[in-house]
Amino acid sequence: MGKTILTLLVLISAGLAQTSSDGPPSVHHSEEVGTFPGAAQLGEAESFYSGSAALISSVVPSVPVSLPSIRTEVQEVNLTFTVTDRHGHFVRDLAPSDFTIHDNGEPPEKITYFESQSKLPLRLAIVIDTSDSVGFAFDDEKRSAAVFLERILRPTSDLALIMGFNQEVRLVQELASDNRLFSQAIRKLPSGGYTAIYDAVSAASQLLAKFKDTQTVRRAIILITDGEDNSSHIKLEQAEEVAQRNECAVYVMSVNLETDREQKQSDRAMKELSEVTGGTFLRVRAEEGATTAFSKIDKELRSQYLMGYKPASVSPDGSFHRLVVSGPKKLWVHHRDGYFAR
Repeated sequence: MGKTILTLLVLISAGLAQTSSDGPPSVHHSEEVGTFPGAAQLGEAESFYSGSAALISSVVPSVPVSLPSIRTEVQEVNLTFTVTDRHGHFVRDLAPSDFTIHDNGEPPEKITYFESQSKLPLRLAIVIDTSDSVGFAFDDEKRSAAVFLERILRPTSDLALIMGFNQEVRLVQELASDNRLFSQAIRKLPSGGYTAIYDAVSAASQLLAKFKDTQTVRRAIILITDGEDNSSHIKLEQAEEVAQRNECAVYVMSVNLETDREQKQSDRAMKELSEVTGGTFLRVRAEEGATTAFSKIDKELRSQYLMGYKPASVSPDGSFHRLVVSGPKKLWVHHRDGYFAR
C-alpha cells in the first residue's frame, strides 16, 4: 500500500512539473526592441495576465521596484477623474467636499489626499495600429503622435513608450523622455498585416505597470486604431481587465470613417474599452487629422483630479470593486468604473 501511494505521488509530481514548464511563447527579437507574438493557447485573461510577466521581462530592462499604488497591507485607492459641464468644458476648481464616492456602495473610511493632477507624472504608451485597414491614415497618425509627445511630455517627470501592432505587438521604444528617440521609432514603424488590438492593450498595460514608481503616477494608453480586431488571442473583456488591474486608462483615437454595421460594432467596443478604464473615445475627423484628437487628450490629461482614499471594507482577494463618483449638480464626473482589490 505504501509503495502504491509513493508511486502515485511521484506520478502527480511529474505531471505538475510538466504543466509548469508550459510557459508563454518565446519572444522573437528583431531590430526593434521586442515582439510579442500571439499565443493561441492563452484563452483566459488570467493566463495571459500572469504568463506575460516572463515574456515582458525578456524585452524590458529591470528597474527599481517600489510599492504599487494599491497596497496589500492597507488598501488605498488612487482615483483619477475629470469634471465637465454641460458644454464639455473642464471644471478644475472643485474641493474634496464637492464629491461623493461610493466603493461597492459604501462611502470611504477616509480621504487621504486630494489635488489637481496637472503636475502629476505621466507614464504613457503610444500604441499605433499598423495593419492594412488603417493604411490611409498611417502617415498622419505617425506625424501627429510625434508632435503630441513633444508637446505633452515634461522631460523631468514624464516617460513614454512606443508600440506598433498588426497581428503581432511590437515594442519599438522603451520608456524614455527623449523626443528624438520617439520620432525615430515612430518613423520606422512598418505597415501591413491583420489587427490584434486587445493583445496590444494587454501588453501595453503590463509594460507600463512593470515600471514601478516611488511616487504616484498616472498610466495612460493612447490607442490609435480603426477598432476592428481580427487577430487577438484574448477578448475585449479580458483586455479591459488587464488594463484595470494595472490601473491604465485607455484613450482611443478612432480612425474609423465608415458607418456600416460592422464598423459601428467596432466603435462600440472601443467606446466600452475607454469608458470602463477611465479614458476617452475620440474620432479622428478626416478634415482635422489626428492633431485635434491628440490636443483633446492633452487637455484632458492636464485637467484631471487625483483623490486617494481608504475603503470602508476591503480585503486583498482580487474581487472587483465598483466605483461611483458624483459631484455638484449639472456637472459630469468621468472616472474608471472600478478596481480589483489586491
